[in-house]
Amino acid sequence: MSTVYQEFLDQNLHRAYPLTDESGGLDNTGTFRIPTSLITDIYLCVPNLLLIDCRKFYVENILIRRYFIDITIGYNDSGVPRPLGTFKNISTQAAVQSSYAFTPSQYQSNDVWTPLYHMTGQIVIGDAAEAIRYLGSWTFNQSDAEHSSLIVPTRIARGLLNVQYISINGRLFTGNVVLREGNNVKMQVDTRLNHGLQETVITFSASLNAAGTLQLLNDDDIFDALVNRFGVPIQTINGLRPDAEHNFNVLGADCTTVDPSGAHGVVVANPCATPCCDEDQNIKNIMDSIANLNLRYAQLKAFFDASAAALNGLQNKMLVLGSEV
Repeated sequence: MSTVYQEFLDQNLHRAYPLTDESGGLDNTGTFRIPTSLITDIYLCVPNLLLIDCRKFYVENILIRRYFIDITIGYNDSGVPRPLGTFKNISTQAAVQSSYAFTPSQYQSNDVWTPLYHMTGQIVIGDAAEAIRYLGSWTFNQSDAEHSSLIVPTRIARGLLNVQYISINGRLFTGNVVLREGNNVKMQVDTRLNHGLQETVITFSASLNAAGTLQLLNDDDIFDALVNRFGVPIQTINGLRPDAEHNFNVLGADCTTVDPSGAHGVVVANPCATPCCDEDQNIKNIMDSIANLNLRYAQLKAFFDASAAALNGLQNKMLVLGSEV
């Protein structure tokens, strides 16, 4: 058995990586020290600016709660007073060596430091068991080695900002995503300098006719282009504006109905004026009612005739009795 590496595990137990070996990781209050088991690796992708020093990135704050931990990253320069971003909601119950994406602050400082607030990164968490013994918010000061928490410069990569994903209509697309021109759409790629940083700009334009390309810069341009192509649309009817879906609803009243006909037709009809035939149920019901009415009329007439005859007979008998007296 080799004796050269017998103490390797003990020495590795006291490693500072991914913090620098000189970083003590003790918070400003002297209460909490960053456990070596908490952060096992970190990767930050920063803008390729000459003024950026990869030796100045550090762990600015660690917020420890019972179930989640937030690790905030800062840049040790007076020109960058704000945190660059945070590894948010790191689960204290996640599996060992779980990784989390960096959430940039996206602050617009309107100076040369703006790209720093839009960088990306990833962190690997080992075991949070020791860290959750110290619930609270712990901040670190880079003024001396004991309280510093500088990140190893080799974990800072200069280059293009990483795109984590593209969201389209609620769907997330990762990996290689290809943008392709569709019908009447043109994409133009240009490069420009912004605060000394070269950036790529993709401009989308649309052509509404084959004669030339039309730049649609705002809603007024789109409306004008549609009017030129299709004419002025109906905006109001008797001062009434359309609904939220730009529809005017035509409704029937009394005996008038409005019904769709085919894919694009509308039929306005008056069912009350529609000619009927003998087989129609309404006509049958009316004829049955008339027959019943005639039957009752005949019965009533027979009763009336019988009553008239009886009354005439009675009157005759009264006349006879009157003459005898």
